[in-house]
Amino acid sequence: MNRRKFLKVGGGAILIAAGAGLGPVLFRNRRVYGKTMPLMGTIGEIHVVHDDARKAYRAIDAAFEELTRIERLLTFYNDTSEIGTINRFAFLREVTLSGETGNLIERALHWSKSTDGYFEPGLGKITDLWDVKHRHEPPPKTQWARLADRSFYKKTLLSKSNSGYTVRFLAEDIKIDLGGIAKGYAADRAVAVLAEQGISQALVNLGGDIASLGGKSSSEGWRVGIKDPSNPSEIIKVLTLNNQSVATSGSYEQYFTSNGIIYHHLIDPKIGEPGHRRFESMTVIGDNCRDTDALATALFLMEDRTARRVLEDNTDGFELIRFPV
Repeated sequence: MNRRKFLKVGGGAILIAAGAGLGPVLFRNRRVYGKTMPLMGTIGEIHVVHDDARKAYRAIDAAFEELTRIERLLTFYNDTSEIGTINRFAFLREVTLSGETGNLIERALHWSKSTDGYFEPGLGKITDLWDVKHRHEPPPKTQWARLADRSFYKKTLLSKSNSGYTVRFLAEDIKIDLGGIAKGYAADRAVAVLAEQGISQALVNLGGDIASLGGKSSSEGWRVGIKDPSNPSEIIKVLTLNNQSVATSGSYEQYFTSNGIIYHHLIDPKIGEPGHRRFESMTVIGDNCRDTDALATALFLMEDRTARRVLEDNTDGFELIRFPV
């Protein structure tokens, strides 16, 4: 695959077909309209197919408004967000949640149990410590070793009743970070808003968490390329999406090297530090981006046989692709 046919967007693990946002004529008056903006720590990009530019951009703007709302609600980096409020008070008392946040935490805890803790939303303190975007050497082991293999998800008590959700932490070290599932959920919500706006063909890309609505045309899906982890400027595999979602986790996306050792951003909850793998990627394809996002994070750290069993036991037709194979 000629890499010039793809456009790098947001520094993620997936490339989308170039020219998708440049308005190429598909048939008659239908074109692809696109817009990008920074949000959720990456570059959000939305493309829609329509025959009316004003309606297309109105739908895109509505979807970006939804993404901005979700970012304000779920961000780990603001004490006034709902996640910030949970992290400040849930060890001290029961915290009442919105139905939306409660539902997403419930799904996150489902994947924690289904993956034996490899998906761990309670690792906020560890991800804060490792912060590979800004580090050049590992944090002192005394700071993070005590947080390893703590099964924080088992100490996160989420309750649901007719009046809604509440959450309580049974360990002071729990700090919820939904970064491994929130972008996928946001992509799903953006697609839902586009559909409500009358759009039937769209692609939402949040730094490599991608959700599609229909295909790019009646006969052609949306083409996305998975980066080669050993040479991220090249494409190793091309996927075609039609009402599907895809997410990729790669150890080459965010990392630093210290004393010849690579430390990437994918923290193994069992050991409290980046998983002991060199440059690899794990891609999950499924029918929604919330779950593909969570699974790409968790399955990256697991052996293939176990990862495939998780998919077989918990999903309907989801697929995984790991490189190197």
